[in-house]
Amino acid sequence: MKKANKVLAMLLAAAMAVSLAACGGNNGSDSTQPSQSAPEQSTVQEETTAAAQDEVSEAPTVENKVILGSTTDLSGDFRYPGWGGSSAGSSDIDINNLTQGYATQESNQGGAYVWNETVVKDHSETENEDGTYTISITLNEGLTFSDGSPITAQNYLATTLSFASPVAVGAGLPGTYGQSLVGYDEFHAYTGPDSEEGTKVFSGIRMLDDYNFQVTVSSDYYPYYFAFTYGSFSCYPMGLFTGEGVTIQDDGEGCYLSDNFYEKNGEDYVVSAQIEANRYDLTKYPFSGPYVVSEWDEGTKQATLTLNPEYKGNFEGQKPSVETIVYVKIVEETQLDQLKSGAVDVLSGITGGELTKAALEVVDDTNFKEVHYQRAGYGKIQFDCDFGPTMFPEVRQAITYLLDRTAFCQAFTGGYGVVVDGPYSPDFDMWQAVQDDIELIDYSYSPANAVKVLEDGGWIYNSKGEPFVAGAEGVDSVRYKKLTEEEANALDIYGNDAGNKNYASVANTDGIEYKTVEINGEYYMPLAINWFGSQPNTVTDLLSTTLANSSDLAEAGMVIRSTTGDFTTLTGNIYRDASMGYLGTPTYGMYNLATGWNSAVYDYAYNWMSDVTYADYSVNKLVDPYDKDFAYDMSAEKLSYEDALAASDGKLGMNYLSFGMVYNAKTEEEYNQWWEAYIERWNQLMPDIPLYSNYYYDVYNANIENFETSPFFGPANAILYANVVGY
Repeated sequence: MKKANKVLAMLLAAAMAVSLAACGGNNGSDSTQPSQSAPEQSTVQEETTAAAQDEVSEAPTVENKVILGSTTDLSGDFRYPGWGGSSAGSSDIDINNLTQGYATQESNQGGAYVWNETVVKDHSETENEDGTYTISITLNEGLTFSDGSPITAQNYLATTLSFASPVAVGAGLPGTYGQSLVGYDEFHAYTGPDSEEGTKVFSGIRMLDDYNFQVTVSSDYYPYYFAFTYGSFSCYPMGLFTGEGVTIQDDGEGCYLSDNFYEKNGEDYVVSAQIEANRYDLTKYPFSGPYVVSEWDEGTKQATLTLNPEYKGNFEGQKPSVETIVYVKIVEETQLDQLKSGAVDVLSGITGGELTKAALEVVDDTNFKEVHYQRAGYGKIQFDCDFGPTMFPEVRQAITYLLDRTAFCQAFTGGYGVVVDGPYSPDFDMWQAVQDDIELIDYSYSPANAVKVLEDGGWIYNSKGEPFVAGAEGVDSVRYKKLTEEEANALDIYGNDAGNKNYASVANTDGIEYKTVEINGEYYMPLAINWFGSQPNTVTDLLSTTLANSSDLAEAGMVIRSTTGDFTTLTGNIYRDASMGYLGTPTYGMYNLATGWNSAVYDYAYNWMSDVTYADYSVNKLVDPYDKDFAYDMSAEKLSYEDALAASDGKLGMNYLSFGMVYNAKTEEEYNQWWEAYIERWNQLMPDIPLYSNYYYDVYNANIENFETSPFFGPANAILYANVVGY
């Protein structure tokens, strides 16, 4: 769920997420964690690329085992991938989906969140007179972890209480869990028994007994269009995120953690280090999902999972029959060889024209089968919008005009895909409702339109501050823009100097460095885009030829400088994470990757905020100028769309629209109205360039039966329904 109030917290990827989109579906997550990304998503995934086409080899000996995998490495971060952030690896999320279970709500095959009747005996929702909203949950008795220890209400409340505290901040978390609940501010401010601020009691969380608990949502966060998802809580062993010996108590005023949770060693909380270490510990605590991690080889990046005999089923009571799952690294260039040799049993998310054709040639219903579906997401160019040339919408629009997306889509998907003009799936109910009325800019290929928007945006100079002349050489072959004082001194999304006065191109293989120049106290920025693309990657290769090295780009007065590397470094630069290869200075304004939705809950509140607290959830790092003039206030009256439009003089920003969509809308019609305006504004600002929305093919060993995936139900979910024949 999303940060503070959304169902898609740690899996979005999403987010759209992050927008880092992950392979596979997602389990329910704590309803009180604010969003990171798009509901999806949110998340980014590296695109499948090359394929070998050898003859099908002799089938291996059949065991009651399935080998799954992904093109991204496992990291061992299985307990809580990415600390709930949209930078979580898709492989780690798959392992989490297979080993983490018993959420109060789970996503079904169509992406809708449903109450998990295996876990929840009863639930009720109450609108209170003071404008708050209470969800009461009664758990089924008899549920246990993989070690046979009982599951009670404490196992559902521990994460929210811990992650709402300053102790969690000390472990690298934002400390914003539960912020939608009554009493969050006071609880979050409490630092321990000697605290001069706040209170140790979280009044909005009640533990009535071992199997009954309640949460009360603040009137600031209610009404909420997806309000029932506030009742989505995940199940974790006590101690995993609270430390050993800590208990949850409720004396009638609300829940609180025992004093030893706040124990300090000098200035640091002892438990902060414990829960940070527990994140990667796979042996100390049991699992609640259908499988347990029985072996993890950090050297080979391979995990072996075996059945959890204590598991009683998912939201439909479904229990797995496959005894062993081995999760391996899939090598993009030879993945079909891996499938045919038995090194892997399932290839998921196959896309791209040549690869799709090669994969379908393998399918014969005797040795290999396939299931396919239209992707709930798209491949894209993603922009950083807080520094450099890509902070300007005219530049992002111009790049869109300079790329023939229809031809690109055809070339990459081989006809197995379509082009979209915004962050939506053609299969969304919202799109179906508004598609005849929505007004989107037509970004059909047009170098002339690209030049026009650049000139309108002030890209009319050369490096000497003189008028730009097409066809010039050297540093004057590109356009420059004279920066305003505000633009020159702009801060990035984290509140640091954006570096616009020192902006420069990298990967200068031709010996020409384009950089911001100072002329008479004024700064002129070059139209030189630093692009990071992952390799090996067909999309990277195709963009290099169709965009970065195109004559149209050069004639428009723009240059795109390419740097390539692995996907970890790419995501590290997106999230500016030094542990993933970020060098400390924002460098790249453009990336190619993909995004998607892991559920049908479409909620992007908190993704477009200027508050640095939410910077990690802003994948594009875009702050809409409209939001500066007409900001959304959670405590103010919830205006209708028409009233908000009138009050803003017709200029509603991305942040306002994203909040209005879910906090102001009460009916499906109202939600669709806000959603339509959100898509239109996104289409104007173009923080991404959607390249294609393609069909995905999951090709698998024919010994696997009843294996049905969907855009919202990946292999890590579908395997619960599958069985292996002939073992």
